[in-house]
Amino acid sequence: MGGADGGLRKNMARKRKQEEEHENMERWLVSYADFITLLFAFFVTMYAISRVDEQKLGSAVESLQRALGSLIPVNISQRDAGAFPSKPAPPSVSVVTPQAEEAPPSEQGEFAKLAQELKAEIEGAKGEMDAAKAAQLGQIKFLIDKRGLVMRVPESFFFDSGQASLRPEVIPIINVLGKSLAKIPNHIRIEGHTDSVPIRTPQFPSNWELSTARATTIVRYLLTHFQFKPHRLSATGYAEFHPVAPNTTPEGRLQNRRVDMVILSTGEAETEPPDKVAASEVASEASRKKASQDFSPSGGKGN
Repeated sequence: MGGADGGLRKNMARKRKQEEEHENMERWLVSYADFITLLFAFFVTMYAISRVDEQKLGSAVESLQRALGSLIPVNISQRDAGAFPSKPAPPSVSVVTPQAEEAPPSEQGEFAKLAQELKAEIEGAKGEMDAAKAAQLGQIKFLIDKRGLVMRVPESFFFDSGQASLRPEVIPIINVLGKSLAKIPNHIRIEGHTDSVPIRTPQFPSNWELSTARATTIVRYLLTHFQFKPHRLSATGYAEFHPVAPNTTPEGRLQNRRVDMVILSTGEAETEPPDKVAASEVASEASRKKASQDFSPSGGKGN
């Protein structure tokens, strides 16, 4: 009996050992299945949150185009709505239409012709200047956008860094520009722009003051030295908030430091305050002249 009991115990121990080994061999499948499930959930989540928000992207592109004055329309197409779209979106979003960024077609030809005339007058003035000043005139760029005809002049053309006083050596050049602009009947807006580098001086606490002071300096010079009607000119400062290039590089900041002399289109001129006061003053002056003539001694109506 003792031998039989010993053999039975050995067989049971062997069977138990085989069952344990069988269980250990299958246990890794449970961990593997959990890992695969978590991995699948991770990638589904990443795919879902990677969907581009077309509305936000459209707003960003539109702001960038307005800052750059681009005339090229950009369309953003929705290629995939993502795994869990929060709301249905149209298949395509039009960001900027050409009409929104261009001058009216009826004025584009006039502005192009005017740009050529201004270029010709500037080229003609080079003969009266030395080589250095004549070379500076090549920095002036002409653009046509929804505002009208833009004469884009680098900051260094007119001003020293951080200053709003005209450099004496550019006076002959601004005289050439003033003579050309005085012949144009359109409203002219002088826009000052800076880069994103902050300025903190007693005179200019921020780039707002600096950009506005530069614009008003040019307007004041034009009014003082040329026959401009004051209500035909305006000055505005945009600080660093209307860049034409990224402010992350020296080259981009150089492009953003500029003065835009804008010959306004008809539509853009309507955004300026109306000239009711100027018109009233002109009418009053005409009435005074007429009254003085009517009651002059030569008119026989004097005292």
